[in-house]
Amino acid sequence: MLTLVGCNSSGQKELTNHAKYDSFELILQDAIIEEMNDGTKTVKIKAEYTNSSEESQYAYSSFVVKAFQNDKESSLIQETKNKAKVSVSYVFELSDESPVEVLIGEPTADQTTIGQKTYFKNENIDD
Repeated sequence: MLTLVGCNSSGQKELTNHAKYDSFELILQDAIIEEMNDGTKTVKIKAEYTNSSEESQYAYSSFVVKAFQNDKESSLIQETKNKAKVSVSYVFELSDESPVEVLIGEPTADQTTIGQKTYFKNENIDD
């Protein structure tokens, strides 16, 4: 693979959709607008993540990805402390109309399962 990096007139590296940091690479791909159940519009950004290291690493902990609209950060991710709660969403690509099993794993390399729920067990996803 050949990657070209250009500089702008001020000598700074020109930013593209392809980022490299240590042995990690992230390439931003397509974006689609989706509407959540409560009517909130969201954008789902597809990306390709590569870890060239022999050590396991979570894609979401290798890069900080932020979105901005009108110079304000748009984020569904919020930090909390002191038992504060926020609503969060997880987006997954569906491969067919079968039930979806969601597992909660520890944030460790072995990802030991500590929670589980199955969705759409007795219904079609298209309904």
